Amino acid sequence: MTVNASAYPFPTNGTHYVYAKVGETIALASSAQSGTNTQIKLYNPSGTELSLTIGNNAGNIANRTAELEGPRLPGQTSPANAYTAIYHTVVQEGIYKVEFLPHGNGTGSGGRDNISGNGNWTQATNSVYIPAWDVSVANVAKTGWIKGRVYMNVLNMDIYTITSGFSNIGGFYGKFKILTKDGYVYNVDNNGNNGISFTFFVNNKGFFKSTTDNTPLYKSMDLSNLSGRVHDPRTADAGSEVTHKIFYTLPANDLPSSANGAVPGNTTWLKNNRIVPKVEQLKVIGVDGTNGQVSNKGGKISFETGNTGQYKIVIESNGGVNFPARTLTGIALAGINNILWDGKDGAGNPLPQGNVPAKISVQLQGAEVHFPYLDMEINPNGIILELLNDNLSSVESNIVYWDDTDIPNTSSGTNSSPKNASHFVLPNGTPSSGTNANGHKWGANTTATSGTFGDVKAMDTWTFILGPVETLQTQISVKVADLKIESVSTSNGVVKVGDEIVYTVIVKNDGPSDVEGAPFSFNAPTGYEITSATPKTVCAGGGEISPSITSNKFNSALNMPNGCSITYEIKVKPTSTAPFGPITVDATIMRPNDVTDPDATNPDINTPPTDPYFECGNGVAGAGCNNIKNNTTVTLIDLLTATKSIVGNPATLKPGQAITYQIKIKNSNTVAKTPVQVSDVIPAGLSQISAITNGGTYNPTNRTITWSNLTVAGNSELTLSFNVIVDANLTAGTTAIKNTAIVTDPIDPT
Repeated sequence: MTVNASAYPFPTNGTHYVYAKVGETIALASSAQSGTNTQIKLYNPSGTELSLTIGNNAGNIANRTAELEGPRLPGQTSPANAYTAIYHTVVQEGIYKVEFLPHGNGTGSGGRDNISGNGNWTQATNSVYIPAWDVSVANVAKTGWIKGRVYMNVLNMDIYTITSGFSNIGGFYGKFKILTKDGYVYNVDNNGNNGISFTFFVNNKGFFKSTTDNTPLYKSMDLSNLSGRVHDPRTADAGSEVTHKIFYTLPANDLPSSANGAVPGNTTWLKNNRIVPKVEQLKVIGVDGTNGQVSNKGGKISFETGNTGQYKIVIESNGGVNFPARTLTGIALAGINNILWDGKDGAGNPLPQGNVPAKISVQLQGAEVHFPYLDMEINPNGIILELLNDNLSSVESNIVYWDDTDIPNTSSGTNSSPKNASHFVLPNGTPSSGTNANGHKWGANTTATSGTFGDVKAMDTWTFILGPVETLQTQISVKVADLKIESVSTSNGVVKVGDEIVYTVIVKNDGPSDVEGAPFSFNAPTGYEITSATPKTVCAGGGEISPSITSNKFNSALNMPNGCSITYEIKVKPTSTAPFGPITVDATIMRPNDVTDPDATNPDINTPPTDPYFECGNGVAGAGCNNIKNNTTVTLIDLLTATKSIVGNPATLKPGQAITYQIKIKNSNTVAKTPVQVSDVIPAGLSQISAITNGGTYNPTNRTITWSNLTVAGNSELTLSFNVIVDANLTAGTTAIKNTAIVTDPIDPT
């Protein structure tokens, strides 16, 4: 069917839903059903279209008299003025879907039918309109009808109106019962409104604030901007978005709380017990999970509730430190709610550091209904909306709210007055019925049909009840502490494998808040072992919690009052797998949960402090902080290596032969080795020592060549040499002459 998108943004085939039990009978009829044609479709709870048995002219509502009399019970031929419906005996309990098709099956081009609400009609064969329709449920015994089993989610309506102007005899006076998800029932009387072509449905939010913010706007709006601004009533409820159910009579007492069926999402809620919109288990939790304590990232107002509805949270001063009250609003879901609060007051300033006395109040709205009338040109008498009491016998409330401040005034008819009667302006509401009624009215029956106040607009009328106020008298602990590593120092410079390195680490809390359990760590590179970590000096009130050493890492948690310093002595030993070169160690101190460190608090509300490097700089890359310091002043150095050879590597020597010895000293470290000492005792059989290089000296008394204060550059090799002659009168039988040089490494003089 071709539709006017502004009037019918949610078109359907006259879709209704009916709950039925096994053995009961569903009766269907409409003015468009005639002969044996199928102008009515029925789908079982599994979503399968059923094949209906249609006798000649069964299911036809021929005139107003038949409409008022209603259908005959299954198998009966009376009353005379009643009609025979199309009957289906239920074999599967659940919710059935019914679709009503016009004669044109959605493709007709016939004009509007000028039919009064209490008059007869002629159902044109090419019409897209259906003047009369009915869905009823007969009991298992087929002796009576069960009321309150049929509902719809959206109704697309049309009223014949001459183009010259509205008439006092026109208008929509349809009366319905609205069932909310939280178990409340409203009387609704459309009371003569006229949208010509218009859409009628009920939800719990009205229009959204924006396409990305689905909280209630609490305003009427221009219909041309409706896309993404209201929940589609043809779809399943989504999260906090609920489409309420429109009944023709009071909902049946035997409706279950939920049922499966041919409905959006395959299951839906039905008749729930009333849920009082109350709050329980109210508390303040920091974003990192600490009860009653917040950082500059704020906290969460946590509470439990049994229903979905709008909440209002007020955080205000309760003596001591005064601050402007802060109000938070939004949608709460049934269950536990954690509402984010940024820790700021009503003026946008963070609460002061310390224990701040505060009162936190939470109130929920329940039974909230919104009537988003789409393209409703006039509503001259105002919709009547009445909340029924628990036993549905009397009216509890008849107040309504609206806000039309974004709707331009018009000279065609009247504008709403006041334009803003929202609960923010008139918290007690405006009566919609009774002697003092002054409901949401606009337009008049004497104006033209275009250019009216509601023409091509989305008008919202709403109401709700308020639950009891839940109040928490508390002290909110606001903690700010500038934690820092003041220094990481050591007296060691150059070490070898197995040496002990002693580091001194000073940790400080520069306040102003005390902290408990601040994670401290000391980290050495792979290949190093931390052998001990001892707090040598501890401030009054300070202390260490859960110290642990795992290979090259030390961890503890520190209690540090404001101004506290703790000095650690940490001993580290390089192992044989440690890489040679400068040793980089670091010490870190990190804020505990829900404490602000001015230069080390990551801004992500969903990420608690677990990594000091991520916290450092408040999430700004390269910003730095005083929570991390390292030390690179110690270097692990390998020992020198030396080789000695005879130049030319002769296989044999002869008496009187001159030879040259070379001593090659290799430094594989990056830093120079000095002073290096070398000595070489010349054995018997060799004489005439000469050409000693690199400043070496020969002592003939002890036959020793000595090199002192040598320097071997980093990653280089130093070659020493000298000449000797094999004695001509070498002792008979000599087969080898052994010559050994001793190289003394400055880091291992032994």
